[in-house]
Amino acid sequence: MSSLRLPASEDSLSALRQLALDAAKHAKLDQAILQRVELVLEEALMNIVRHAYPPDAPERLVALDCEAGEGTLRLNITDWGAPFDPVAPANHRQEATLEANLEADLEHRAPGGLGLFFIRSMAQASYARQGGANVLTLRFSTQAAAS
Repeated sequence: MSSLRLPASEDSLSALRQLALDAAKHAKLDQAILQRVELVLEEALMNIVRHAYPPDAPERLVALDCEAGEGTLRLNITDWGAPFDPVAPANHRQEATLEANLEADLEHRAPGGLGLFFIRSMAQASYARQGGANVLTLRFSTQAAAS
């Protein structure tokens, strides 16, 4: 397993992305899955950078643990910010707004809001609050892509 723990800032995104992509390549995931890994990871990390911590938080950290197997990749993304489950829908109104936004053409689409959709639909995602931390687990596999 490979891991990094860095400040939750945009400056850390490149190193975290590279760690995950190296693990995905080690898992022998194909190019289409590599692109999903990159997109979903970036959305999850940007949510942490922008929303997990209050501006005056003394320590803003994010950790990424990668575990690669033959055709499988598991990413655990941990932050110690406010509790937030990105896998569970917040409410029916938010989901209805997201559905309408997905159906709108680019001219009429509201900005934002697609990150959670990508996380939920492009990875096998689960969430747990453990010891004061948010832990988002993302799983990718060649078998999931085939089904």
